[in-house]
Amino acid sequence: MNAQRKKIIMAEINYWKQNKLLPEHYCDFLLTLYTQGDHEQEISATDAVLSKKEKKVKTRAVFIQSLYILFAFAVLGISLKLWTIFFEGQTMLLVGLLIVNCLLWLLAGRLLKQLYFTISGAAGLVLIVVFIMQSVISN
Repeated sequence: MNAQRKKIIMAEINYWKQNKLLPEHYCDFLLTLYTQGDHEQEISATDAVLSKKEKKVKTRAVFIQSLYILFAFAVLGISLKLWTIFFEGQTMLLVGLLIVNCLLWLLAGRLLKQLYFTISGAAGLVLIVVFIMQSVISN
């Protein structure tokens, strides 16, 4: 077996051992087998292919989450801008637009399985209800 292939296999075994994907004594046995008893050749788990793939996946996930959040803020900003241009002064229409935005956030939270959208949608709806209750009580 060539040296590069052995290095990859040993890095993967170390990764498995570090993340407890296999029992430690299995990993030790496999490492002994591939290093032929010479443990000085051990490779760190950070060289593992799985470890590098996980880093790519995490980076991609953060990027996608950021796009979701930017899109949500863009929809909110556009709806508020349209309200100020065409319907300024009509508070109930503003409340309706905010309710629609919060419902969209709740829906996105459920469909995308993103807790932060669900929480922000629910919190927004609660704040809107408090605002309506306060305005009814003060009148």
